[in-house]
Amino acid sequence: MQQQTILITGGNDGIGRATAQVLLERGHRVIIAGRSTVKLASAVATLKYRTGNEEIHWLYCDLANLETVRAAADTFISRYGKLDVLINNAGVFTNELQFSEEGIELQFAVNHLGHFLLTNLLIPLLKAAPAGRIVNLASVAHFHGKLDFETLTGDGGPENYNGLEAYARSKLANVLFTRELARRYPEIESNCLHPGVIRTRIANKGTRWFFSLLWSLYKPFMRSTRCGARTPLYLALSPEVRGVTGRYFDERQCCRKPSELARDPELAHELWEWSDVMTQEAV
Repeated sequence: MQQQTILITGGNDGIGRATAQVLLERGHRVIIAGRSTVKLASAVATLKYRTGNEEIHWLYCDLANLETVRAAADTFISRYGKLDVLINNAGVFTNELQFSEEGIELQFAVNHLGHFLLTNLLIPLLKAAPAGRIVNLASVAHFHGKLDFETLTGDGGPENYNGLEAYARSKLANVLFTRELARRYPEIESNCLHPGVIRTRIANKGTRWFFSLLWSLYKPFMRSTRCGARTPLYLALSPEVRGVTGRYFDERQCCRKPSELARDPELAHELWEWSDVMTQEAV
């Protein structure tokens, strides 16, 4: 397979890092994006050592700060000039109400809005690619998600905040975003997935001690990050999904029907318009 240029958000840890390693082993050029330059540099050094592939680079991008997202897109375009696959992998979970730099509930800001802006800024490169692809990491949690745009700025207050509900809402947005991307840009193959219940640190960061402890106790029963990387890799590279777009896949690389809300074209359009306004206001 010809070498491809692939950008992975959150590629310094968890599923993103496992995905990056396999891509490097297959000879591709990989750029990992994240908000800690120290962790990014460390991951790059480790991945170079493990794979022997020097074509691994890092890009600073804090998805909770849209100014840095714009700067990251500008840097990527000027430095690399091409993009074959964008893997929107980064995600956060918290059970305490927190906000992004723009005042958006943090999980929604990172898991959806930052990726929305980054993706749109890189669309010209993906359209110019021979077969551009976008892979969004969603979750089976989206089946429990509901979209109420007023709550995205924290109008409900910290006492009414439910981290699991907020996470499900952000994952519903991932699926809706994928479907609207497919409608607006049919020349780009845009798909999303549930990677499985994977042994990552997502619930060990930004959560209360007891939630982090429960997550850690459950980890022995979870699947490895290498397993979690299988479906992102499948959607990024497999010829089997050529021409397939706007779909939701599970950890067995099977195309599944998402929730009823996730299949609502009007809601997908409304989310896109809301996201566009919010990212424009942050200029």
